This record gives sequence, structure tokens and C-alpha cells, in this order.
Amino acid sequence: MSIDIAQVITDRIIAELEKGATPWVKPWKRLKGTPGDGMPINIETGHVYQGTNHFWLSMMQGAYPTPYWITFKGAQKLGGHVKALEKGTPIIKYQMVRKETLVNGKQEVTAYPMIKAFYVFNIAQCEDIVLPAMPETPAATFDADSSVMAVVNRLGLEGGLMHAGDSAYYRPSTDSIVMPPMAAFNSAAHYHATLLHESVHATGHKSRLDRDFSKSKRFGDEHYAAEELVAELGAAMLCAFCGIDGDLRHAGYIESWLKALRNDKRYILTASAQAQKALDLLTKAESVEESEAIAA
Repeated sequence: MSIDIAQVITDRIIAELEKGATPWVKPWKRLKGTPGDGMPINIETGHVYQGTNHFWLSMMQGAYPTPYWITFKGAQKLGGHVKALEKGTPIIKYQMVRKETLVNGKQEVTAYPMIKAFYVFNIAQCEDIVLPAMPETPAATFDADSSVMAVVNRLGLEGGLMHAGDSAYYRPSTDSIVMPPMAAFNSAAHYHATLLHESVHATGHKSRLDRDFSKSKRFGDEHYAAEELVAELGAAMLCAFCGIDGDLRHAGYIESWLKALRNDKRYILTASAQAQKALDLLTKAESVEESEAIAA
């Protein structure tokens, strides 16, 4: 009786995910003392956005390196301007409207709230703005691991590695990795594991392994979860390669992974193969192009 290794592996992973599906907590914290404590804030007025605006701008922060926002006129007040062709993000403001009516020969005034929409721009969409004095970011209590940084440097990111804001992500449009400041992380291992996770995402850029990011647009959908699984597996391999003991399980994707694993016994093998390609790209002594050049 032959053993279906793909099914065996899939069954074991399903069992582990079902057994250990605890909520994933991001391994960094907001840095107290920074403007807005990492929350969306109007950098001109110091107003931390509340309610619907807070929720909406927090969602938008994935596209920008900082949580700092400003109005068109506010940018001008700070000596700068919004870049040409940049689009604003709509937010709302409740404005009291006064209405005067004549009742039984007497003038009565009533007031009611009216929702008014206006636009704000992220600081990254502006130029020449002189920002107010910012509290200094606390220094990290650890240094960047040289083996991890060698992996990141091998990517040759066009937009580089930036430390800002309260999110960790790879941005394909600028080919850059954005990480919270090192001091925000609970440990060096968490920082390096997160950086390696984003580095695996970066291998999917069209100039590298050309994984299709265009299909991975919605949290929890099949393509999004598949790309995250590749990043998790690749990061686990890279952690082992670099000697990093980091927590890598993102339980937010577990439901999608379980669904995919149950529907396709080769799902984990396909993801593992993609992760291996990422590992090879980031750790091998020379790229295929370099090998061909040397041979020539």
C-alpha cells in the first residue's frame, strides 16, 4: 500500500493548525510619546482622528510609511504642498447648522448636525513640509543581525528598508519594506523574524520570482492567504538559516489555510516549493544570472 505523502503532510498540518489556532499578536508595540502614539493624527493641529475617521485612516496606513495626515491648506501652512496628481483621502466632520424660523411671529433658532466631507493627504503625498518638532524615537536595545541584513540586502530593494509607523509590510509599487522602529519590537528575534517574513514577500516582485500580487488584494481570500503561507514558510526557513528563534504563526490566516488545505492536498507542497525558491534566491552564493555571466 503506497503512502500519499502529500495527504499525510496536509493532514498533519491541518491537525496542528486546529490544535494551535490561537489569536496572533503582532510582535511589536506602539511607541508611547510619538505623535498620536502610532494612531492617525493631523500633524498640523495635533488632532488624533476619532471614530469612523480613525478606522478609515488606519486602514489606509498600509499604503503609506507614516500615520501623519494633513489638509491641502494645512500643508501650505507648514511651508509645503501636496504633490501633483496625488489623490486625497475623504474623511467626515460633523458641523452644526443653525436654522432660523418664524413661529407665531417670533424668531426661533434651531441647530442640527450635518455631515461634511473633506480630504486629507498623508505626509508621504506632500513635499517641503517643515514638520513640528517630534519626540525622539527610543533607541533599540539590540543591533540588527548581520546574517539577516545580508538576506535583506540581497534583495536590492529599489525603495529600500524604512522604519516608520505602526505596520510591517512589503510595498510592491515602490519595491520597499516598511517596518515599525526597532525599539517597538518585543525582542530582537521578533524584529528579525518579521523582517524576514516581509523579505519573502519581496521575492515575489516581478523583477525577482514574479508571484502575482494582483490577485492578493483582500485579507482572508484564497490568493492573499496563499501568499502569506509562502511568506510564513519562507520566513521559517530563513529563521533557521540565520539562527533566529522567532514566532511566525499568523493565526489570522489559519481559517483560510485550513479551507485550502482541505480542498487541495498539494496546497502545502506548492507553497513550500515557492518558499524554497525564495530561500534559494535570498541565500544562495550567486544568482542564476551571475552564474551564467561567470560561465560566459
